[in-house]
Amino acid sequence: MVKSLYFVELTCIKECEYANVKFNVGEVVWLNPNAMGKEMRMYKLCPDGSWFNTKNKYDYFPNPSYLPFTRQKKFAKKWQIKHYAEKYASIINRIGEFNAVVKEIKLTYSEEEV
Repeated sequence: MVKSLYFVELTCIKECEYANVKFNVGEVVWLNPNAMGKEMRMYKLCPDGSWFNTKNKYDYFPNPSYLPFTRQKKFAKKWQIKHYAEKYASIINRIGEFNAVVKEIKLTYSEEEV
């Protein structure tokens, strides 16, 4: 049997900088709306020791305190239904900082009765 999984690959088309991370043109990241990586945190430490929340254009994703990206492909969110991946890709394309493309992984497997 063949099963397909879909994920969103993002290529930076406009240089952008957030609290803890800077994306350069041509850099590739992957979408994971539930990721909470330290690098993608939207809080910045101020010189006085307090935390400052910077503006997140991607705040409609599940966790507005973090960017919904990961630098490691193995942690990319994978969907079984292509529509969900396309929905997120269109949202990111509207913002205009990344070019989002839906990619497909085909898994071939066999089942046995035990």
